[in-house]
Amino acid sequence: MKRRSALIGAGAAVGLPWLSPSRASARAGVSEIRVSEDDVHELKEAAADLDAIDQRWGGDRLWRTARSHLAWVQHLIDDGTYPEEIGQELHQISGQLTTSLGWFCYDANRQDEARIYFSEALNTALLEGDLPLATRTLSNMSRQSVDLNKPREAVRFAKLAARHAADWSAPPRVTALLAIRAAQGYARAGDELNASTAIKRAWRSFDRGTSDRDPEWVIFLNEAELVCLEGMCRSDLGQHRRAVKLLERSATLQDIEHSRNRGMCLARLAKAAVEDRDVDRSVSAARESLRLIDGGQASTRNRLQLVVVRDSLAPYGARPGRARDTIELLNQHIA
Repeated sequence: MKRRSALIGAGAAVGLPWLSPSRASARAGVSEIRVSEDDVHELKEAAADLDAIDQRWGGDRLWRTARSHLAWVQHLIDDGTYPEEIGQELHQISGQLTTSLGWFCYDANRQDEARIYFSEALNTALLEGDLPLATRTLSNMSRQSVDLNKPREAVRFAKLAARHAADWSAPPRVTALLAIRAAQGYARAGDELNASTAIKRAWRSFDRGTSDRDPEWVIFLNEAELVCLEGMCRSDLGQHRRAVKLLERSATLQDIEHSRNRGMCLARLAKAAVEDRDVDRSVSAARESLRLIDGGQASTRNRLQLVVVRDSLAPYGARPGRARDTIELLNQHIA
């Protein structure tokens, strides 16, 4: 984790040269490529680094690197020489990279590409019998479906993910994630009863604590993130005042390693606040989210949410004041 913190602290705007496996690259021109356990370890570390950088900086600058990294792993699978155990690990890395690549494309608003990579990752998971990968990918697909305004599809993906999770006796943090994914689908559909039931189920699982069986892809679901996701549900249900309280609390709780999620939380807070006619709070949250973008955050998904905020503030921008100034700032930075 110390290495990963150093990497993400260095910034995501420098091309990520450390993600190219040096020894394997040096052998790329050799007819026979022998893949060792050390190579596999480096590939796993690089994939995990990508996910960690995404959590802090967003996916806009990552999807190209992830695509190249995935191509190299697939080249090793097709043309490398390795024992069966390493082959299994390479296929696992390929599947994890594919669903991560889908997520980076989703965050960069490359939705068609995201769907292709998610479908590929799911096919890989089913072919290889990798139930955790199937669970993770369906969770990602559920979240994307909410943003694509396909709430019924989001709920179906979340339920299917929950069935796969049960097959590998997934730990509580995973079941909490899948419950809140279902809640988001219900909330976008305006189904308050089922959304609230799923939210309660998510908190019950979350309160059971962490486990040494928690996969890395679920570690992002800390208290701040779950509070934020509930706040987003409440906002979609039209419970704007309740959403403001939750989203404000989440923004206070979130740590620097999850800055992209904090930026999204602040943008959703700005939208919920303006819907609650609290323009001052909306303006403050929007400016704080914009500050993170100015600091290097690269998430088209967050930028698009700020476009929604800008448009929502328009009725309050007719006269000079903070609302108009904020609209102008947003026009300069995200339009």
